[in-house]
Amino acid sequence: MMMDVGALRQWLIATAFVLGSCGNVFALWILYKSAKTRNAKHVLMLRCLAVNDLVAQLGMLTLMVLPKMVSIPIYWMCVLFVMLRAFGLGSGCVALVMAIERWLALTRPFVYQQYVTKVFLGRTIFLLWVFAALLTYTPFFGFGLFYENGKCCRYRQATEVLDIVYAYLFLLFGTTLCFCIAYFNSQVFVALSRIGRKQEKVLIRRVSRAIITQNGVNHKNIPTTEELAFAKLMAFICIVFVACWMPQMISIPLTQFFPTSKFCAIFSRIADVLMCVYFMLDPYIYVLHQHVEKTRFRIGFTRQRSSENATTTPNNTPTTDLLEKPRFDVPETV
Repeated sequence: MMMDVGALRQWLIATAFVLGSCGNVFALWILYKSAKTRNAKHVLMLRCLAVNDLVAQLGMLTLMVLPKMVSIPIYWMCVLFVMLRAFGLGSGCVALVMAIERWLALTRPFVYQQYVTKVFLGRTIFLLWVFAALLTYTPFFGFGLFYENGKCCRYRQATEVLDIVYAYLFLLFGTTLCFCIAYFNSQVFVALSRIGRKQEKVLIRRVSRAIITQNGVNHKNIPTTEELAFAKLMAFICIVFVACWMPQMISIPLTQFFPTSKFCAIFSRIADVLMCVYFMLDPYIYVLHQHVEKTRFRIGFTRQRSSENATTTPNNTPTTDLLEKPRFDVPETV
């Protein structure tokens, strides 16, 4: 029975990696085809996320299949496994940059326009990824557990002092990523809700700019349709990241305090499966979300145009002849 459960677990993990790899390839193709019509910063971040996840999934699939075809020393299998682990943290780094970018765009528009460029985002993602890789690869230099007694070991199974310190350092970094992503994501929705309340104070129909000024609405902070869609997209990705990563972080102290507990062993296996689910869901979330948002926008736009065409004055004179159409001046760089 235990062997059947183990085989089922391996089959589920392999299926998740295959589906995730196909999804990331499809997502990269979608981003390539729509790059000219989308925000260049958003395209950059989504490409980084998709490429990072694709490398991790293809690498793990290779580690699962290659030993059945070629004899590879266990030590080098462990080394490759640790190298791929950096892409797990790298995915969290990209999600964090996405959350901070949206937060700055909605709450600090002037700072965002002046400093947050495509080059700046690319460098930030690269530096965070390098830091995550350096943290992940320290076991190669004796700080952290990855190989012992002829078999691969997880850092959470450490028994030596330095190895335990590394496990908790990894816990600190991963937990900080999760909490920062959750914090900035919540601030994005707070900002969007405030903007929504301001918009509700203005009549939906066309009014003059003077009326808008009297109502005191700052339309420079009104997000575009793409920004709203991307904020929702970022929320889905961040929620999935936190939900799938936190069990992995929780398993570290559980394994340290209860190393022989059967419950901890089962919980750790579930945490590993959730990590695979995270890599599988990422591309499908933003590809599906993009399609739904575009469809919803088209339907809403069509209804809005129909409503405007039907709105006339009592003498059948269109309202646009009487009132000036307001211009919602949104910076192009946001």
